[in-house]
Amino acid sequence: MIVKQQIKFILKLTVAHALYGLGVLQLWQRIVLRKKAVVLMYHRVLTKEDRAKTGSSPGIVVDRDAFATQMSVLKQRFKVLSVEEFANRMERSVPFEDSSCLITFDDGWRDNYAEALPILQRHQLPALVFLPVNFIGGPRVFWQEHLTHLAVRAVQLVRNDPGRRSQLHEGLAPMRLDSVLNLPDHDPRPAVIEAVRKKKGLAPALINATLASLTHALSMGGEELEEVDAFLSWEQVNSMARHGIAFGGHGAEHRILTFVPLDEARDEIRTSRQVLERGVPASVPTFSYPNGNWSPEVATLVKEAGYRLAFTTEPGFVSCDDDRFAIRRVNIHEGLMNSKPMFLARVVGLF
Repeated sequence: MIVKQQIKFILKLTVAHALYGLGVLQLWQRIVLRKKAVVLMYHRVLTKEDRAKTGSSPGIVVDRDAFATQMSVLKQRFKVLSVEEFANRMERSVPFEDSSCLITFDDGWRDNYAEALPILQRHQLPALVFLPVNFIGGPRVFWQEHLTHLAVRAVQLVRNDPGRRSQLHEGLAPMRLDSVLNLPDHDPRPAVIEAVRKKKGLAPALINATLASLTHALSMGGEELEEVDAFLSWEQVNSMARHGIAFGGHGAEHRILTFVPLDEARDEIRTSRQVLERGVPASVPTFSYPNGNWSPEVATLVKEAGYRLAFTTEPGFVSCDDDRFAIRRVNIHEGLMNSKPMFLARVVGLF
């Protein structure tokens, strides 16, 4: 499988560089983005050192140097819009300028401030960050990262003290994660991240019980989790706002809105806006559906809460007359986007 993935990557790299050198990618950009916009979806921007420590999936991570390259491409080849410009065109059905672009970030990770902001400032580019407001300014991390760090610690303990296996197996078994204790790899983190990623649909009660059980077994509190997976403080949010970064809602507890009753979804959406308005009064009211999950009923709740736009994770370009509460985005992560040709190929829909 690894060999096949490597061959596939080399083929894509070769094609992208060839098309870029011939000017085909640039021509395709002018064709597919005529009077349209592309909304880029980022999550995390990390250094090489922090990527080796994070509990986040590679699917939401971009290397800091790659991000700098990507922003230089956007500065040179795209009309990068502020969220206000984007919203005005959507609300008035005014066609976008060719190759328009909106840069967005989901979740409000602290690295958005430490790593992404200086690069955005260097290129004088605006961006929009969606905040799960109950996580901002506090010590909590998302359960996926929390569970990953606990499970990695469990693997390390069992390797050093096999007598702990039974106890830690019992803590991991309810979520069927006990197999990670048998990982042969020197660094268990990548395999644990992948195993945890597949558990997104499980009931919150089961997840919380597992976290509590492992935390007790490991005598490991939240303060011992990697700092790399922390969220923004409100002071950092307001500092970013003073430098041209806008903020939108991403729920209160980052609950998947199609997995909860509509009354609970309504509370998540309303609380998100209320807290955001207190924290960043000047923000344009926009919303990003947690995990990208939405439905017409959820979209109606977002509209009723007074948001002007809402963003999905569904891929594609945006026309001015598209549904303002189901805006498509293109996800950007490290995998294939570490060079100008590969990044441009992704943005214009080739990969």
